[in-house]
Formats: sequence, structure tokens, C-alpha cells
Amino acid sequence: MVCGSIDITLKDYYRILEVHPEASAEVIDRAYKALARKYHPDAYPPEQREWANLRMQEINEARDVLNDPERRAAYARHQKTEFWRLFWREGLSGLSRRWAGRS
Repeated sequence: MVCGSIDITLKDYYRILEVHPEASAEVIDRAYKALARKYHPDAYPPEQREWANLRMQEINEARDVLNDPERRAAYARHQKTEFWRLFWREGLSGLSRRWAGRS
């Protein structure tokens, strides 16, 4: 789904940054910095740098959306809409697959 100038998918940005959905901007920033240190591609051997680079892209995307109040509000609206769409389409089993990360 495209919302404004961003493409919002079903990624769980809160899970990616390991923060609560009601986390403040300061908490999100601290979580981002800790994960950036942990997954920075330069900290990995050459054969794992591609994976670390993809992980950093995901972390950067999550931080970019959650740090911008407008984008965060759009993301929250989209999450709520997708929750109900998935529930009506697939029921509780669809929701449990989504929450388990097997969507």
C-alpha cells in the first residue's frame, strides 16, 4: 500500500527495532543506535556483509518511518486496517501466522 510518498508493507517496524508500539522518539533512537552497532556490515566478515547490509536497510527503514510523526501515524492506520483485513480473510489462523512471522 502506498501512503503519501512511502510504501507501507506489512513489516512490523516495532518488532524490527525491538520497541513497544507506544515507544517515544528517544527510545526508538536508542534502539536504532544499538541495532545499528550490532548489525553494521563492517562488523561482519565479507561473506556475511550482504545479509548485514539487508538487515541495516530494514532497521533504517523502520527508524525512518517511526521517527516521522506523520509517517508513524500513517503506518499505525495501515497496521490497523491490515489487521482487520487479514482477520476477515483468514481468521485467527491468518493472524497467528502473521504474528509468528510466517505471512
